[in-house]
This record gives sequence, structure tokens and C-alpha cells, in this order.
Amino acid sequence: MDFVWLLLLGMAFVYAFLLQRKQDETAIKLAKHLCKQQELQFLECARGTHQFSKLDNRWRWFTSYQVDFSSDGESRYQAELRLSGLRYLSFQLPPYRI
Repeated sequence: MDFVWLLLLGMAFVYAFLLQRKQDETAIKLAKHLCKQQELQFLECARGTHQFSKLDNRWRWFTSYQVDFSSDGESRYQAELRLSGLRYLSFQLPPYRI
């Protein structure tokens, strides 16, 4: 019986890992699209923090991503992309040089 619990725990861990990878891939694809839309050069995207809080009276799991971009090819800025699961929530750009 202990083996069954270990197997279920292992499967849950693998599932959570694969789900996180899918979210990371979605975030990178979305960040590239948003940078292209704003006419910015996409540099890189890294997972930031996780947060469990309420949105519209429902508990949600939020993930923040740090998106590095350049507007002129010389400087580097950092924006924040927030996702809830695989859903886009916000993209906050700091002031940058045009």
C-alpha cells in the first residue's frame, strides 16, 4: 500500500512539473508577442514569484515573470508579466527610452 502512495505522489510531482513547463513556454511565447506588438526587442523571460490570492472572489494561483527587453538596442529594461494558470492577466512596462 505504501508503494501505491509513493507512486501517486511521484505522478503528482511529474504532473506539476510538466504543467509548470507548459506555463513557462506560454509565458515566453506571450512575452515575445507583446514585445513585438509594442515594437520592442525581446531579450529574455524568467519565472519570478508565485502567489496564491483572490481574484473576483475566487482563489487563484498567480505566477509573475520578469521580461527583459530593449527599446533602442543599447539599454535593458525589465517588465512584469502575470499569468493565472495559462491565462494572461497583465503586462506592466516601465518607462523606457524611445
